[in-house]
Amino acid sequence: MKKATTIEEQIAKLRDRGMSIGDEERASDILLDIGYYRLGFYWFPMEISYPNKDKRNHRFKSGANFDKSVRLYQFDKELRSILSPYLHDLEVNLRTKVIYYISNRYKDNPIWFTDDQIVMQSFICSFAKKYEEEIKNNDVISRHHTNHPEFKYAPAWKTLEYISFGDLIRLIECLKNPEVRLSLYNLYGFNEDKTFPNYIEIIRQIRNSCAHGHPLFDLKLYKSLRSGKFKKILKGDQGDLWSSLKGVLLIIQYFLFYLPGNKGVQFSKDIKKLMNKHRQEDTMEYVGYLNSIPWLDEKL
Repeated sequence: MKKATTIEEQIAKLRDRGMSIGDEERASDILLDIGYYRLGFYWFPMEISYPNKDKRNHRFKSGANFDKSVRLYQFDKELRSILSPYLHDLEVNLRTKVIYYISNRYKDNPIWFTDDQIVMQSFICSFAKKYEEEIKNNDVISRHHTNHPEFKYAPAWKTLEYISFGDLIRLIECLKNPEVRLSLYNLYGFNEDKTFPNYIEIIRQIRNSCAHGHPLFDLKLYKSLRSGKFKKILKGDQGDLWSSLKGVLLIIQYFLFYLPGNKGVQFSKDIKKLMNKHRQEDTMEYVGYLNSIPWLDEKL
């Protein structure tokens, strides 16, 4: 197992591997601020072995520059700050729709999410444990049980506000009645049961990446996005659109058009503004592909 290294050792290691570091004092401050490991994701594209992640020798290409990796980190940070509020809005919107529409469909059963006639048993079993160990400790839910000790669960409009986004998506997938699931998908313009699950899982992944500070600029999807309705409007070869961040941003915009306001248009403007801000930087070598997103002008 590798041992911890000092800032001086880290700088020496980077230089030995071929990275140019001009202002050593500034580099020391940045390494102590951001961290060697985190910044490593942003100088990785400068390594000879990039994008191969196996059997790396960590040697850098000619021209590798410490400041360039910091600029790429800054771009990623700014991108994350743009995405996070929009992803929050999408999550809240979906959560509200699940609570409102399904709770009103099963009006006589406020805890429908624990009914095995409505939801698959696999969800109910895992949820019961999470409720006891996590959700019940929430101040709002705890207060509910203090006031209503006779009930095992708080009603959906309270409980489902405090489950994770992943569990919310899983709850939708575990609804037994396909018509109920499709009624939710219809709210976002889908009339079949394959595209929404594909898109919303990607939204969850990018949301988690933003929340935990994971790199975004070179995101590669393990499972490609479905083209869905985009087949009708996108002509010709779209390259890596459905497996990279480019496609993810387009899907986020698609969903935003189904929220109140003009968020779909504003989202694309915000991304374009970010790209224009960094257009003259050398980091465009790694993020310039985001300039060719086939943005939507309106809801599909």
